Amino acid sequence: MYEVLKFIEHGNHCRQSLDCVHGTILMRYLKDHPRMEKRVLLGWFRELASCVDQYHRARNRQNYRYLNPCSIVVTDEGSLLLLDLESPGNAGAVKQMQKGAVRDHFVKPVYEIGVSRDCEADLFAYGKTIQFMLAYTEIAPKLSGREELRLKKVIERCTGESGKKYEDFGQVLQALPCSLDTGTAGRVRIKRILSIAAAGVVFCLSLTGLSRVWKAEQAEASGMRDEAEKTAELEDQIAALERERDALKSEQADWKLAGKIGASMKGAAEVCLAADKRLLEEELLLVCGRLLQYESDPAGIEAAGLRKMELEAGKGDYEQAVLTGETLLAKIGSSEKVEALVAEYKAKGTGEDPVP
Repeated sequence: MYEVLKFIEHGNHCRQSLDCVHGTILMRYLKDHPRMEKRVLLGWFRELASCVDQYHRARNRQNYRYLNPCSIVVTDEGSLLLLDLESPGNAGAVKQMQKGAVRDHFVKPVYEIGVSRDCEADLFAYGKTIQFMLAYTEIAPKLSGREELRLKKVIERCTGESGKKYEDFGQVLQALPCSLDTGTAGRVRIKRILSIAAAGVVFCLSLTGLSRVWKAEQAEASGMRDEAEKTAELEDQIAALERERDALKSEQADWKLAGKIGASMKGAAEVCLAADKRLLEEELLLVCGRLLQYESDPAGIEAAGLRKMELEAGKGDYEQAVLTGETLLAKIGSSEKVEALVAEYKAKGTGEDPVP
């Protein structure tokens, strides 16, 4: 049983209340349930941001202070709630989150707890927390390229890795990807195909003198509007453009033009897939590096290190792969797999430098 914080909304105001619930600390829950549904995980990101936003509004923008996987409770109903840090019954959990390894990863550097009243410290901890959750879970179905890009942007703007930072959690809630169930992986592919088809249809319309539609779409896309509104409008535009494309095909007998559209769509698809692959490799390298730094289980350290070595070697960076292997051996001791890969990459690195 844990004493947790709950909030009651009164219009634009928010009031804090307390409750006692049965559940599991998020850190332990992720270790016991490494496989997560995408719909549930994305919903948790939004639910956690909403909890911290309510806390700030109820406490006059005071920071929660210790936001991390040890201060979040997963209830038996599958909801996320924040621990009451002032409750004597939660003393064990508070002691756990005050350990150096937890503080070093989730507490913003050069930040004095209790001094600053802005949201910067909690935003930093939130970005690190969702980064941790993504690293420790196997998501089914996998995130789409659009979802990965949006989550990467949210993490960077929370932690300060990008030049532009969020000012409050209201902006985070607007930027998070939608948690609605997208169904099978086939539906995700269909959405990508529709997006590429829209580009092909616009190309067709511009060739036939109907470029006004494209200019209007460009003007709307350049505006500063909510992400959810943009998505809904884009889907409407795709449907309208597809209807115009069908009408043009019925009126025109020039199938060479249709062939040009198909070639353009195929090229666009290849560019999108190549960009997605490069992005995934860079993100996976970052995650493996984080796991090597903060994982305490030897098996987990070895798995993360081996994957990092393979990714670096795949890019042709054999010298870095060897360095990663030697660092890994220094942490876990002997390992036949790691030693074999180090020897293999050393041999490849002595020859002609691979083409990056």
